Amino acid sequence: MSDLSLTVQYKDKKVAGQFLTPLQTRDIPIITYNGNFNKLYTIIMYDPNAVNGNYIHFVDINIPNGNITNGQILLSYKGPNPPPKTKIHKYIFLLFEQKERIGYQKINDRTMSLENLTTLLKLDKPNAQQFFTSKNDSGGKKTRSKNKKNRKTRKVSFFFV
Repeated sequence: MSDLSLTVQYKDKKVAGQFLTPLQTRDIPIITYNGNFNKLYTIIMYDPNAVNGNYIHFVDINIPNGNITNGQILLSYKGPNPPPKTKIHKYIFLLFEQKERIGYQKINDRTMSLENLTTLLKLDKPNAQQFFTSKNDSGGKKTRSKNKKNRKTRKVSFFFV
């Protein structure tokens, strides 16, 4: 990591490795950094502890002058929502200094590995990072079983005259 610093803040909670609930992190945070304003940057937020492996929550590229609202969003922000009763998830924000402008391309695959994503975007190692942890302790929604044995069926008879 370089001497860049990255600040991520959800309302009154500055991210610094602490536990935050899904409710506290549902809206996009304020993200600032102290980079070289003559360079372009990329911000990636991901969850390496997702149930099916990596899950990418946010990608913003070609950020000029330290203002992420002027970047190009490849994946819009999706707040953490770990499945109920799963382990603690770690949500990581990475800041990359770009070598050059990245060609704009929408990404639809949120389960892409971080390695594949950084290769696609031609990014080197991150220059700064922040993280927080989260967990969903609710019981979640009860879903109906798809097993036919557990379904109640109704017999219908047809009579033809």
